[in-house]
Amino acid sequence: MMKHRKSLSETLQNLVSKGYCLADTQLEESFQSDDWRLDSVEHVSQEQGKTLVIAVSSASRKMKLVFVEALTSISDFSPMTLLRRLFPMQQGSGFQVSPILVR
Repeated sequence: MMKHRKSLSETLQNLVSKGYCLADTQLEESFQSDDWRLDSVEHVSQEQGKTLVIAVSSASRKMKLVFVEALTSISDFSPMTLLRRLFPMQQGSGFQVSPILVR
């Protein structure tokens, strides 16, 4: 279930207090693991538009990351892009991901 909040700073402060840190897009390779868990997805409405705040964690990497995706329309963000950054894709792994609609 997606939570709806009014303040991006409140949402981020709440996640940081729980041990999450903002994902650095420069460290893409270090993000890859096979045990990522989706912890929360929060939808924040602001004057500038809508934002998705996605929190994930990996026990083996001992990491808790937050991804912030600003949206002007729902087509601006593809969950597949985030999944490809988090999960290593190997030829013949048999791993399949089906797209979902985020509203």
